[in-house]
Amino acid sequence: MTLEKENKKIIIRRALLGLLIYAVAFLQNGSGRFPQLFGVRALLLIPLLVAIAMFEKEIPGIFFGLFAGALWDMVASGNNFNAIYLVIVGYVSGMLINTIMRCNIMTHLIISGFFITIYFVGYWAFNYLFKGLDGAVVLLLRYQIPGIIYTAVFAPFIFLAVRGIERTFEVQ
Repeated sequence: MTLEKENKKIIIRRALLGLLIYAVAFLQNGSGRFPQLFGVRALLLIPLLVAIAMFEKEIPGIFFGLFAGALWDMVASGNNFNAIYLVIVGYVSGMLINTIMRCNIMTHLIISGFFITIYFVGYWAFNYLFKGLDGAVVLLLRYQIPGIIYTAVFAPFIFLAVRGIERTFEVQ
């Protein structure tokens, strides 16, 4: 395969991944575009970014994380926290796969589950627990823990979608 064909496949693959991030951000961030279960939202950008970084490695993971986080921060309040968080997620996920882990669905579930849990519990701690609001534990049990589970349910499907794109436009 020539260098030009390889570059073309990489460009097409990364453009498709960018479009996938945009589509998932559109679904996640719009009210009523993705179903909520009893007021619990799924934060699909986290497992999507983990899957992308697992295949693309650290540096592209950082840039995809920045893009996904910027899209998320356009509709969220809070000083670009999501962009910073997703940059870290992208780097760490890519680095783990590049150094000590294998790129498979079980690894994706472990890494995604970890980062999903960190996000939901951290959000709860900073917005409810540390502010001393009454009923913080009830909010953890009612919204945050079900949110972790609801998001994690979609992680395998997201991994399979990203793997399909990666294999279709793989460079030999």
